[in-house]
Amino acid sequence: MGRHKQHKPRRPRGTEDRPTTEWFGTVVHPTEGMLHLDVRQSGNGILITCSPAEVDGIPAAWPLRLVNDDNGRELTDLGATLATGQPHALGADTGPEHETVLVFIPDHPEEGVGTLARVRTDVPAGVITYERRAERPMSLWAEAGDSISSIVPLLGPDAPPADELEDCRLCPGCYRPVYESSSSYTVFGAGPFPMIGLCRLCAEGTTLRSLRQADVPVDPNQRAVLETVAAALA
Repeated sequence: MGRHKQHKPRRPRGTEDRPTTEWFGTVVHPTEGMLHLDVRQSGNGILITCSPAEVDGIPAAWPLRLVNDDNGRELTDLGATLATGQPHALGADTGPEHETVLVFIPDHPEEGVGTLARVRTDVPAGVITYERRAERPMSLWAEAGDSISSIVPLLGPDAPPADELEDCRLCPGCYRPVYESSSSYTVFGAGPFPMIGLCRLCAEGTTLRSLRQADVPVDPNQRAVLETVAAALA
């Protein structure tokens, strides 16, 4: 992935005195731009969203919902292995001619970077396919693991139901996933129409300042949104 600059993950305001049920972190890659990692409670389970990730060979958001069906044991193990940077395999799905498993591979494809992937192995040919794959710095995975560990004790059959994935839109300024349970913002005076669906960091101008400091390429559409918001805030 090369060198990157990491944004300090933010705790939602007003949660200092209670367990938080969501966390996100962002890194700025010198050629790939902003890479996001989002962890949150989703009913009796946890939703991990990597945006962007490699999905069937193309860049896209990857929402991964892991259901708590064993009193938190697998999720506890996942949180601990991410936090300590250990390899891990989770939730094998075996069919007559294939096996699919979720794996975490530390220091892959290079030292300091870890890969979360859904891997399919076709039997008997032994062909391995990465159906989903996300690469993030090991430090970001470690903080995600700590967040998972803090959420697991809140799970159980009495947790609010979430039979389906929450609706998610990507923030137009940074492409971070913004869920219904997250705060989104609208900026007026940013053109003939209000700029809607922004995450807090883009709405406050923090994202644009960070990108200017990092001096990395930015998607032209994202830059246009961020500079329009900046002009409205001036």
